[in-house]
Amino acid sequence: MRATDLFDNYIFGTLSAEEKNDFETRLKTDAEFATAFEKHKTLIEGINQHEQSVHLKQILSTIHKQEFGKDAKIVNLKEDTFIKKHGKTFAVAASVAVIAVIGTVTLLSTGGYLLKQQSNAITDLKRDVTELKYSQDAIIEGITGATNKRIKNYAPANIEGTGFALNNRGYFITSFHMVKNADSVFVTNNVLDRASAKLVASEPALDIAIYKIDNIEAIKNLAFPFSFKESGSEIGDKIFTLGYPRRDAVYGEGALSSMTGFNNDTTMYQISIPVNPGNSGGPLMDEQGNIIGVIRGKQSSAEATGFAIKSNFIKQTIDRLENDSLKKELSLVTKKSNLKGLKRSEQIKKIQPFVFNVMVYKK
Repeated sequence: MRATDLFDNYIFGTLSAEEKNDFETRLKTDAEFATAFEKHKTLIEGINQHEQSVHLKQILSTIHKQEFGKDAKIVNLKEDTFIKKHGKTFAVAASVAVIAVIGTVTLLSTGGYLLKQQSNAITDLKRDVTELKYSQDAIIEGITGATNKRIKNYAPANIEGTGFALNNRGYFITSFHMVKNADSVFVTNNVLDRASAKLVASEPALDIAIYKIDNIEAIKNLAFPFSFKESGSEIGDKIFTLGYPRRDAVYGEGALSSMTGFNNDTTMYQISIPVNPGNSGGPLMDEQGNIIGVIRGKQSSAEATGFAIKSNFIKQTIDRLENDSLKKELSLVTKKSNLKGLKRSEQIKKIQPFVFNVMVYKK
């Protein structure tokens, strides 16, 4: 057997007990043999360290590509005396750190914690609009022969959502996040042709914006149906909303599920209504047709979990206005609703002219 093979067999533990004893006796008695073994042992250790280094680099490279993409560059740092001296220690520490991080991420992901933290957020319900959608709608209208005075060659809005009237003088409320940085805003519904609207007040902290419609001929003589509830609502109360997640008004119903909103926000209710993009700014009403809130958004990680700004904060926003004449114009109807006792379908007929599809244009 070659000496190098004998050395390898000893290093990797493949010698029998008798062979191992003979080998170790020779190391003690044969200086030349012992020197040759030490050189071979050093060579093997160097090879192993190189292989471990290559393997570690491959692992780190794989992690780097997963985290930063395959085109991301890895910058090599110039080694100095300190690194050369302590490089092995750093390599071991880095390996332990990488393994610990991977283990932690795996554990948290397996338990669903990271996924929950990433998706447990409130989602704004503005509805992004595309040119294609409007083209499709126009084609369908042409095929069915449907007639609607709103179908004209208007440029599609960037964002659409919902708003509802504060009175029959043309003032309406919607979500601030939807109209923020708007260049122009238009409204329409089943009785109101497309009309422009101007911002008159806002409260970004509450996600409230108040607009006035320029032309209110179609609704100024209609009986205003809403009243704004001043007393608090209770968990379990049945509620409903009307909004524009698409071009036609959509009805939704459910219950008041919590007196606080996202992250225990006391300015909001939590509601069990399936709200969708386009519902932002819509009215939240109790069974008697009283306004109790404004649809704000939904929780990303939960189905049929929405949030609404409480109606008393609408009143507070108006009360804080410095313009007294505007404050008077925005006075809310807080007497009993004229919707009380009506079937839901009859309530909606009276409500619908005062709930608007809000179209927002941005540069």
